[in-house]
Amino acid sequence: MTRFSLWLCAVCLSLPALATERWQEDTYIRDSFVKIALEREYKETQFPKLIRWNKPIRLFFESDSGDALLQKELLSVHAQHLAYITGLSIDFTPNPKDANIFVIFTDYKSLENKVSQYIGDPENIRAALDEAICLGNFRRNGRYEITKGTIIIPVDYARSKSRFLDCIVEEITQLLGLPNDSGEVFPSVFNDVSVDTYLSPLDYLLLKALYSRHLTPGMNVEQTKAAFPNVLKQLHANKDIEQAAQRVQRYSLKTYLGD
Repeated sequence: MTRFSLWLCAVCLSLPALATERWQEDTYIRDSFVKIALEREYKETQFPKLIRWNKPIRLFFESDSGDALLQKELLSVHAQHLAYITGLSIDFTPNPKDANIFVIFTDYKSLENKVSQYIGDPENIRAALDEAICLGNFRRNGRYEITKGTIIIPVDYARSKSRFLDCIVEEITQLLGLPNDSGEVFPSVFNDVSVDTYLSPLDYLLLKALYSRHLTPGMNVEQTKAAFPNVLKQLHANKDIEQAAQRVQRYSLKTYLGD
């Protein structure tokens, strides 16, 4: 009886080491990356290419609705979380001329005016305006490097939908080069039908992959897939896949808020 109990205990202790979540599987990480990094939510792209930043990010913050101090605090925590994951330099600037990402907190009735001011003709993004709770928009150069971005969050509307934190987390994360949403990618803030408010372990891996030295802006789907074994090899070597659930919480907004 004692021998049986000891054997059963040993088997139970060994199970967690063998268990692997679906999002930790190499193929699932690769396919999720292609869906989120190389597809587009509101614009069909016949020949999608990888995009990302290749220079420091400078955020300009503006608010005319709600608690501006709280908004900037939450934005700052999440921005530094993204900097930790990607290795990008992300800081605030008080001068809009020095900024390359504008983050605007406003109210719903002012949304189209803010779009006109910071993005352009609202009719050009009518589908997004009609469907989205908050907006993110970016520009790139001919080398597929992101050069400018704008995020507009209608505070009252986002709060009425219980998506205020979601808007802060998702929009700036997408602006780093993961612009698509997909119901096939889970767990993820890029899944509109999921309940994830904060970055998931899979999101952590997608960001690490995006800024891997094995990928470059302008890669198409085939080139990205061809390079991805090296991306995965690096992620495994750094224990990022195995420890993603713990590492994604470091410096996170979720940890900061104690959720």
